[in-house]
Amino acid sequence: MKKIYKLLPLLIMAVSVISCVKYEKDIDLDLTLVKQSQLTARIRSQIGDAPNGWLLMIPNPDPSIKTAIPIILKFDTVKNTFTSRSMFPSSTVATPPVYELSSATGAPLLSFASGSTFSAIYESGFIQDFYFKIMDVTPDSITMQPYRKGEIYASEGGTVMKMYKLKSPVTWFDTQYPLLALFSASNSPFVISATNPLKLTYKDGYQAPAWNMEFSGVGAGNTSFFKANIGISRDVGLNPIALYSNSDYSNYAFYYVSGTAMVTAVIKGWSPPGPFSLEPMKFINAIKTDYLLVRSISPDYTKIELFALNRYGQEVITGTLEVEQ
Repeated sequence: MKKIYKLLPLLIMAVSVISCVKYEKDIDLDLTLVKQSQLTARIRSQIGDAPNGWLLMIPNPDPSIKTAIPIILKFDTVKNTFTSRSMFPSSTVATPPVYELSSATGAPLLSFASGSTFSAIYESGFIQDFYFKIMDVTPDSITMQPYRKGEIYASEGGTVMKMYKLKSPVTWFDTQYPLLALFSASNSPFVISATNPLKLTYKDGYQAPAWNMEFSGVGAGNTSFFKANIGISRDVGLNPIALYSNSDYSNYAFYYVSGTAMVTAVIKGWSPPGPFSLEPMKFINAIKTDYLLVRSISPDYTKIELFALNRYGQEVITGTLEVEQ
């Protein structure tokens, strides 16, 4: 028994030495850093080599929502700046914001500066973070994951999304339409009419319930309040209007427009909850999208052609909003 006790410390020491040697052989920190640096350099070269830019599709965390929000990005890898175009007015800025590509976390990390459209739409809940872990890279796409799942205290690992290298220019955001005037001016056909049916067709065959939309302005005082206090107007730049659905005049939703899109947003933490969150959520759940892009408007301003895209950049919803005369 004494011999066994004497052997035990020796065996423990031997195992420790073997374990240390194996660890040193398996993990070469210098080599790991070199590989990370090489991968980061390859990604930097790739994002800069896209004359038409990249299409980032931001899916909704709710899998029942059929659409994803498109943002077109172009990277200047010399200045470490980027430009963006989207349905959000915050995408258009005089001075291009900066981005950073690093590997400090192990996986390459693509981050966008505060004050960019990413930080603006993050505050309004359209994206879960403005730091992204790069998960996969091919010649035509980059797969990314938001570092967090929304709020700053949320756990890591948001909804996975992709950037696609554009083979040709995209014109979705080239034309600015007078949507604010169409839905708030007292002489607009869409404000005068009480019957403005939204008719949508879904690629997967989904049948949305019939939805009639009536609009009105929210007044100068409320508009100023939104632009001073509510992130979707203050930071993102969308304009609020009032939406009455299906002739229900006891309830209304705050609805938002830019020059290229009609947007539904659930704004939590404000009272009364009906127009800020409850009614918008009903609308999103009914039509399975939180935005509709404008394809065209008729010359007499009584018909709007609409569409929306899925996470692959494909049109999955098309339709019209039209004044019934």
